[in-house]
Amino acid sequence: MASPVARPSGRPRVEELEGRILEATQDLLMDAGYGGTTIAAVAERAHCGKSAIYRRWETKVDLVVAAVRASQVQLEMPDTGSLRDDLVAVAMHFAGGDGRAGRILASLLTAIGTDSNLYEAAYRDVGQPPVRALIAIIERWIERGVVSPAVPVGLIAGIVPTAAFGSVVLRKQYLDEPAVRELIDFVILPALGRPVPDRPL
Repeated sequence: MASPVARPSGRPRVEELEGRILEATQDLLMDAGYGGTTIAAVAERAHCGKSAIYRRWETKVDLVVAAVRASQVQLEMPDTGSLRDDLVAVAMHFAGGDGRAGRILASLLTAIGTDSNLYEAAYRDVGQPPVRALIAIIERWIERGVVSPAVPVGLIAGIVPTAAFGSVVLRKQYLDEPAVRELIDFVILPALGRPVPDRPL
């Protein structure tokens, strides 16, 4: 008799289910908005039980924020040896690819005024990490003597996220890569007391 074929088990299956749940949540955010993204609707679309969702995320807010974060470009903490290149690398977190991520985030940002728990979680887990990363980059270059310690670090670090989230709310898409580079070159670097870099004609 032929030996039975071993079935895959363990973490890959868990990750596949989690991926389906997050994707279903993202699709519902785009199709039905935050209000229509219920645990029951996610479970139906992901072809799983509600208990499978609650084992991973305690609340709808936790699930929605996780789904938004999963849609975003991975946040990097580079050390390229160049202030400009470090800033560009971190700011590319806000370059939104095919627009799907922008539409998902737009649904979140539209709803945060209606739910204080959602606002707090979104601010903590979506809004703050890229700001903290930009602050860390600027502070690194202050320590290296390239940037003056007198600059308002927190204010400057918030410029790119504010522009990006404004674009998402108004246009339902992230900034494109040229816009991110222009923000760094013509806004952030001058605000840090650094010259605008030369550009090819």
